[in-house]
Amino acid sequence: MSKPIPQWLAPRAASPAIAGFSLAEGTIVVVVIAILAALAVPAFLGFLDQRKVNATQYLIYQALRSTQQDAAQLRQTQQFSLRERAGQLEWASHPATIRPAQVNLWTPLLEGVGLASEDNTLLRQDGAYYVRFNLQGDVKSRLGRITVVGSGSRLTHRCVVISTLIGAMRQGRGHSRPLDGRYCY
Repeated sequence: MSKPIPQWLAPRAASPAIAGFSLAEGTIVVVVIAILAALAVPAFLGFLDQRKVNATQYLIYQALRSTQQDAAQLRQTQQFSLRERAGQLEWASHPATIRPAQVNLWTPLLEGVGLASEDNTLLRQDGAYYVRFNLQGDVKSRLGRITVVGSGSRLTHRCVVISTLIGAMRQGRGHSRPLDGRYCY
């Protein structure tokens, strides 16, 4: 005689109420997920683009400060040069007696960030923007600003402003209305 199968092992017939999702319900879930993704992806990509622009602004600021310190340590006029080559921003710190075209060592910045079409007011030489610092760290060339941008609007612009002859610098951001003809301040 065979033993009866315990109830918890016995196969159960599927009840129509808990059998699963209908095709219409599954389609609605997929459509809702697609709509949410379509709304979230552009915002997330914009967030990543802005992070790159902010990081590039900070790197340029630090490179300028480093060049300023090099001038004092090496007791000679140092030049910070910034160029855009093949869609990539690069910077170099070198003695002012060397032209940017003669510099061999350029440090690349983040990809996807370039120079803005406006608000770049530093002097140019050999296709590179530059500023010179004397051995006290003072600005030996014209004051100005460097403005970088990602793929966004003017509000995503970020700039580094060399604002005084004694080498004071600050970081600024883009605005929708100009101040003294500049959008980044």
